[in-house]
Amino acid sequence: MMAFERLLFEISSKFVNIPASEVDQEINDAIRKIVEFLGIDQSVFGEFKDNGHELHISHGYTAHIWPENPGIILNSLAPNITLRLKRGEVVNLSRLPEDLPPSWKEERLYAERVGLKSCVGVSLKIGGSVLGVIIFESYRRYQNWTEASIQHMRLLAQVFAGALERKQTDLKLKKAFDKIQELSERLKAENSYLKETISSENRYSHIIGQSRAMGEVLARIEQVASTSASVLLMGETGTGKTMLAQLVHTLSRRSKKTMIKVNCAALPANLLESEFFGHEKGAFTGAVSKKIGRFELAHDSTLFLDEIGELPLDLQAKFLRVLDDGEFEPLGASRSIRVDVRIVAATNRDLGHMVQEGSFRSDLYYRLNVYPVQVPPLRERKEDIPEMVWSFVRQLSKSMGRDIRRIPEKGMEAMVRYPWPGNIRELKNVVENAMISNQGESLWLHPPEPPVFAEREGLSHEEIQRQHILATLKKTQGRIKGPEGAAEILMLKPSTLYSKMKKLGISLPKR
Repeated sequence: MMAFERLLFEISSKFVNIPASEVDQEINDAIRKIVEFLGIDQSVFGEFKDNGHELHISHGYTAHIWPENPGIILNSLAPNITLRLKRGEVVNLSRLPEDLPPSWKEERLYAERVGLKSCVGVSLKIGGSVLGVIIFESYRRYQNWTEASIQHMRLLAQVFAGALERKQTDLKLKKAFDKIQELSERLKAENSYLKETISSENRYSHIIGQSRAMGEVLARIEQVASTSASVLLMGETGTGKTMLAQLVHTLSRRSKKTMIKVNCAALPANLLESEFFGHEKGAFTGAVSKKIGRFELAHDSTLFLDEIGELPLDLQAKFLRVLDDGEFEPLGASRSIRVDVRIVAATNRDLGHMVQEGSFRSDLYYRLNVYPVQVPPLRERKEDIPEMVWSFVRQLSKSMGRDIRRIPEKGMEAMVRYPWPGNIRELKNVVENAMISNQGESLWLHPPEPPVFAEREGLSHEEIQRQHILATLKKTQGRIKGPEGAAEILMLKPSTLYSKMKKLGISLPKR
């Protein structure tokens, strides 16, 4: 017995101040030494996992042939033994299967199947809680487990219990730290997103729609908002699709969470995948930290995909998988993330025509086009223009410190007559320019000079847009970017204007 006590002392000294990362290896080494010293066939070490009921075999050493695969759950093979060990009792069975109570049918079948002759099990207890067990087994001969040997096993179990508690505590701390890191990253991402949203938010913060055309749109949105169906908003640039997307979200069951927005045309194609799905640190050159993607941010909320027609074809397949299966892998990650996201998409392009051309996947188109909503251009809802003008005036007056009391009727009539190829954005631009240029309580409004082409009958809207862009480019001498460039005058992003010019067959005029 002195030799066994020396072995116990040697083993216990190894576990003093041992890092949690080395506990598993030291437990395996200690089990091997015990098996070899006692001359038995096998010893297994089990841990009660998360729910505290399932006993998973996590370590072991055999000098025989273990009949089971590692990682088994002992409850299914020996439920009665597991229950006793869970209660902190010692299980001492020197002669199997004779020593088994008649009701222990599972244990009897197992012992007969694998030829187990003797076993003893001891619980690993800390402060009244059973963390796991250690079981010693003999297959080649019967063993008489004495009270003295069981006492030594209890001492060994205490050593293992202390090491196991340290390991589990370390894992819990690491898990908690990882969770805090994840929440911190999510909060940073959401905070950054909210700042971006607030800074770019249109001051036209409410929807004006007294016209019949807009009333029909609002009625359709009210019908679909409470469902989880995808919504596709179609209409020309500047018609207010972003605000309508926000209305869908506000009227939905997901309104307590922030709607997440991605402009598919505003980001370079090589950054879109990372923006949507996120990436792990080191996933590619320049990925110096983990990034949470917009899909993950939009979990249990709404993801608004503006200008969906600009989504690159090679990204559409991965996009479709998220919509169909609700899961994706961040760049550089081996794990999948499941999300519940409601999609609202918007486009000023003809997606059906793009499908025919092969530049947009038909399966993605049908997946998005569950509930299409056609948003009317401003020229089809002219009765809303006066109220819109006054709404812009009130909002701009606050930031400019102005007090506009009246708008001459002639100016307002001219605003209603104008075709507004740039829609609401162009209208807002004209009102803002007038408030900068005019002083006093009256606001004199002058819409842009209607080009001659706009008065010709039979011209399509595309041709009106084309002529309007050409006239603006002529006015700016071909300059698109910067102050007083064509993009600023037309209230478009330069990238959007370039796209429109390409679509309409416009090349820059020679200077």
